[in-house]
Formats: sequence, structure tokens, C-alpha cells
Amino acid sequence: MHVIFRKLKIYQPLNLPVRSVAFLAHFSLLLAFFTSWGQASPLLPTPGQPAPTYSLSDCLQLALDRNPEILKAQKDIERTQGLIITAKSTLYPQLSLNGRLEERNDDLLNQGTDPSIQRFRDFWVIQIIATQSLYSGGINRQQIAIANLQHQASMIQFQATIDLVLKNVKYAIYAIIVNQAQINAEEQTIDLLNKQETQQKALFDAGRTTRFNVLRIQVNLGNQKSILYQTQESLTASEIALAQLLNIPWPRNQSPFYPPFLIQENMDCPPVGNVKVEDLITLALNRRPELQALDRQIDIDERQIKIDKAALVPRIDAYVSDQALRDQNVSSFNQSVNEYAVGLLGTWNVFDGFASKGLALTDTSNLGIAHISRDQTSLQIQNEVREAYARLLTAQQTVASQTANVKTAEESVSLAQLSADTGYATLLDVLQATLDLTAARTQEIKTKQLYMDALADLERAISLKFVDWPKDGTTTTAPALPSTLPAPLVTPSSSLR
Repeated sequence: MHVIFRKLKIYQPLNLPVRSVAFLAHFSLLLAFFTSWGQASPLLPTPGQPAPTYSLSDCLQLALDRNPEILKAQKDIERTQGLIITAKSTLYPQLSLNGRLEERNDDLLNQGTDPSIQRFRDFWVIQIIATQSLYSGGINRQQIAIANLQHQASMIQFQATIDLVLKNVKYAIYAIIVNQAQINAEEQTIDLLNKQETQQKALFDAGRTTRFNVLRIQVNLGNQKSILYQTQESLTASEIALAQLLNIPWPRNQSPFYPPFLIQENMDCPPVGNVKVEDLITLALNRRPELQALDRQIDIDERQIKIDKAALVPRIDAYVSDQALRDQNVSSFNQSVNEYAVGLLGTWNVFDGFASKGLALTDTSNLGIAHISRDQTSLQIQNEVREAYARLLTAQQTVASQTANVKTAEESVSLAQLSADTGYATLLDVLQATLDLTAARTQEIKTKQLYMDALADLERAISLKFVDWPKDGTTTTAPALPSTLPAPLVTPSSSLR
């Protein structure tokens, strides 16, 4: 998984202050730079060809490239770029062009017989106006800052989406691995029971055993097959869930028991060492995108309150206009008069019916809610780290214990079979030892799944991959976060290639 984690490094949470406009202008250049960084995406399934085999790293890469939630989060970054452009429009002059053409009667209500009064007059005006905002009470500046914060929040949310999607992909992969291993263990048990059934039938035909022993074998064999069928169904459900996460459609007219891909991966359960839970909590509080997004929201609400208060401050705009109109004393459209104007326009909303006061009260309440949400999220993240860390330590002990138990169960089956051949054990002893071995293998697989699930939860809780955790208590503070922006994702085409 080293290669995929190298690429995911650029997706670590962003500790971005309120950046300058120039920084955000370079966003597209940074995206283009990171486009070519990282491993190539695995090949997608091709109709009529054998299903490709994916590892965990392959599935993580496919999720980054194809998962709909990640693609939508990327589109939201593009949306907030548009907000920045809109907010910055107040820095530039506004140019408008308008015209009017009309034919009117000088006296529509009292039409006399005087030809000088009873006449129609043609009239037209073409006007071009350029305006520039000079002073808005700080509204323009705050709106640009809010747009920048919203853009940063969308990038932070992009990281949070990636963390959650990758955790779900790991969950799906581990479920598939467990089901595959459990199917393998159950098939081995069925093979042993089939051999025992054949042996007992031979002994029964020779008059050396009873029919009870044959029936007991057959009952256990039927029960084991039923468990195998249920596990196969669970495997199919896990494969369907993974296909949904990877946005890979199931081939039409194909049995659900034949997935479009195969999974091959080992759950190695890497030891966590002597890492301190308080160090992990420190990392989580510094790195979790949700907290950083709430920090931006608090800043946005504070600036919105300033905008509400500035609504009652006078505004000053400069304008330049050029107007062409027909001289009213001339009846020809070819003769006109040009008028030029330069000036200042002041606007002061002296009383707005308490609208700005109501908006300020609303945004003040939103600011209080944002502070409460941040405190709540901070406590929730700390609890997530502690809970996942406790599950990880418990699973680590259970895996070590269960691995040793499997070896004991394997030795027990061998001794039971040997004792039964020499007459020192009964068939029931062999059956029980066989079922105990299956149960031990199944339990070992499930405990490994619990371990890897807890590890995935902890990686997501601190938004940091396991290989970068502080080890042996040597790191007590959060490392510096990269300031690079997330790499762009290529939207997959509708057809699989």
C-alpha cells in the first residue's frame, strides 16, 4: 500500500489561512501540476474478458478516480471558484449599454386642432455608462473574503469526503477478504466431513459401526453446507457494496455470483507499537477537516455580521457616461446630440425598516450555532479517537490469542483422527475437533477484520495514514500540514473501457 499512500499524501487536510487573491488564482496551475503525479489507475473490467484482480491499493485508487461522492466534492470546488470570481467583480468597473426608441403624442388627453400641438414626435437615446465602486463601507472587501473562505471550506470538505470514502472502501475490502477466508475454511471442513462420511459408510457396510454415526456425519455436513451458502451470499453483498463505491456497474445478464472484479489482499494487522492516545488526539484536533471547515464557517459568519452592519453606511460610486439623443427640434433621425458626464453617486440607506438589524440578529445566532457545533465536533472527534484506539488494542490482543488457538485446534484435529484410527477416540470426538477448528479459523478471520476496521476508523479519525503516526511517543505535536491543493480527478466516461 506504499504507492497509493504516497499519492494520497497530497490529500491531507489543509491548514489554510485566509489566502490572498493571488494564491487562489494559482489554483488551476497547482491542479494541473498534480495531474500527472501518482500511479496509473487500474484497468477497468471489460465485457467478455476475464474479471481483473484488484488489491486494496487498486481499489483505493479507483475510488479516488471514480467515486461519485469524491467527484461531486471536486465539482463543489469549481462552484466556489465561481463565487470568488463573482465577489471580485466589485473591484472592476461595471460597463452597461442601454437605449430607448419611442414614438409619442404630445397631448394624448386633450387633442386640439392646432397643428403645432397635434403632432407625433420621434425620439431615441443610446447611453453607455461605466461605474466604479469607491466606498461600500467594507461590504466589497468582506464579500471577497467570504468567497475565499467558502472556497477553502470546499477544499477541506473535499478532504473529508476522501477520508470517509476510503474508510468505506477499506471496510468493504475487509468484508470481502473475511468472507473469502471463511468460505475457504468452511470448504475445508466440508471436505473433512465428506471423507468422514465415506469412511463411516464403509465401516457401516462392514458392520463395524452404527447407522447413528453415519447420520451424525450427514447432519453436520448439511449444517456446514448451509453456513457455506449463507457466507457466499454475504460475499456477494460485500462485492456489490464495493462495486457501488468504485462506481463500477455490474455487467448486464450476468449472475450476481460472478462479480466484475476479483479481490486479492491480505490483512497483515500491523502492530500499533507504543503510540499514545493523547498524541493521536492532538493530531486529530489539528488535522480533521470537519474542524477546519467549522473554523471557516465561524469566520464567514463573523464577516457576514460586518456586512449586515455596513448596510446602513453610505456608499459612493464614480461614473462616466456618454449619451447620444436626437434633438427634439429636428425631425430627422440622422441628427443627434452627444452628452458626456462624469460624477460621483452617493447612496445612503438611512432607514431600511430594521431589515439590516434583523439580518445581523440572524447571523449572530448562526455564529453562536457554529461555535457550539465546533465544540461538539471537537468532543466527538476525541471520543472517536479513544473508542477506535481502544478497539484496536483489544483486537490486537484477540488476534494474537486466536492465532495461537488455531494452531492448537489444528493439532487437536490431527490427534483426534489418529486416536480414532487406533480406537482411543470416537467419531464424535473427531467431529467436535473438526468443528472446533472451523470455529477457531473463522474467529481468527473475524478478529483480524475487527482489527483492520478499527485501524481504518482510527486513520479516518485523525485524517492521517498509519505509517505517519507518531511512534513510541517520540512525537507529541502534530506535524506541519502541506499547503498544496488536492489533485484533480478525471470524471469517468459512461462506458467502461
